[in-house]
Amino acid sequence: MKTNFLICIVLALVTVLTSCQPKPEEKTKELTFHSLEEQVIYQRAFEAVVWAMPATAIYRLREGFMELPGVDNNVVIAYSAPALSKHKAITANTATPYITAFTDLRNGPVVLEVPAVSEKASLYGQVVDAWQSTIAGVGPSGADKGKGGKYLFIPPGYTGVLPTSGYYPIQCTTNRISLVFRSIRGQNSTDEDAYQYTQTMKMYYLGAESTETKFVDGLPHKLQTLPRYDERALEDIHAIFSVEPVLERDKVMMGLLATIGIEKGKAYNPSAREIELFRKAAQDAYDYMHNLVTDHHEQGLYWEDRNWSFVMQTDEVDGFDFITEEQIEIDKRAAAWSFFTLYPKKLGERPATVYLAPTADSKGRPLEADKLYKVTVPKDIPAKQFWSITVYDDATWAFIDNPLGRSGLGLFNTPDMQINEDGSVDVYFGPKAPEGLESNWVPTAGKKPYVWLRLYGPDEAFWNKSFVMPDVELVE
Repeated sequence: MKTNFLICIVLALVTVLTSCQPKPEEKTKELTFHSLEEQVIYQRAFEAVVWAMPATAIYRLREGFMELPGVDNNVVIAYSAPALSKHKAITANTATPYITAFTDLRNGPVVLEVPAVSEKASLYGQVVDAWQSTIAGVGPSGADKGKGGKYLFIPPGYTGVLPTSGYYPIQCTTNRISLVFRSIRGQNSTDEDAYQYTQTMKMYYLGAESTETKFVDGLPHKLQTLPRYDERALEDIHAIFSVEPVLERDKVMMGLLATIGIEKGKAYNPSAREIELFRKAAQDAYDYMHNLVTDHHEQGLYWEDRNWSFVMQTDEVDGFDFITEEQIEIDKRAAAWSFFTLYPKKLGERPATVYLAPTADSKGRPLEADKLYKVTVPKDIPAKQFWSITVYDDATWAFIDNPLGRSGLGLFNTPDMQINEDGSVDVYFGPKAPEGLESNWVPTAGKKPYVWLRLYGPDEAFWNKSFVMPDVELVE
């Protein structure tokens, strides 16, 4: 009796999940379970993909960059210009050049030297652990307060000799850490100035100060860093926890993973049938999380009479770990991290950067593929540094490939755009450019668009809501 009840519950869950929207990978045919054991394998794999979302996302980011020529631990990948549509990463920006690097603390403590803010540029961003939790901020919002300095990252359980002064010490709880910074150019500077500024960074293992930091320009290379929502998602989870310490909070899940062949110190060798079950579980987990993100956005509308969602929705302590005294809010964590990379440690009452996404057009209709839309950005938009509109593929949260390589437009592009008489600017996105307005257009190549408005340095008019952003309009 209990077995039959469990079968009904699991089959109902499969029916609900497989009715969701398509995913990036080809849909697997309906799956028939041959035993209760197979249902358990499927369910544990499904839960594992949702549970590990922050960790697998940053792992894929690392693996994608490690595939670029010349990239290794402590190599700084510094983009000489903003990212292009061929650079696939979760909700990346197109307005400022990226800097990223990765290291493995199993080889010892690592030193990161960051430059002080100058007239030419400044660094903003975070260093995160293998769960994508921020362990250090740099620049004006970091420990150095924009004065520059040396950050010392200490491995878990390290017992060696450490310097007693001259560093900002950061005790890490995972072995692999990642950094993603943006080089923000000064008011009268260029992208080239911002790029040259990044070359003053240094990264090396403690005691190897004389080692010259290697830099690689990521701009010329294609990039693929997106999470994998098929059987390889479980392969990634095994790869992560073959390297990382298990935190106390995660021991129950690690026990469940051991029952499906994911165990530290043991080879990952699933059978053909297990691979089939894992593939289906990962694809269904993708559908489930995508629906969670939709709900997440609809619950976060910033203005009562507009369809713009404030996408950074925190946990109960203003962070993004979603750990309470009673539980880990796994679904909320998965929703937050499946479409966003590198949240700040704490959001704060008035964050320096805000992101808003339209949940519908001005008539309340969901955005669709193959249609042309317009966003009017007012002249007085309250962004002290800059604003930008970025367009992603709704299925992947990443840039859409197109011949222009263009995935967004913003303040820095306005010299080449057509400006309205009142000083506002119209940004169009859709499969075809409006006649005579290609300079104001972001191609969508037939993909359903997912859009972000970024405001760097939002001022009082934004926070008191005296400024109201116009909704996205369908161009009939």
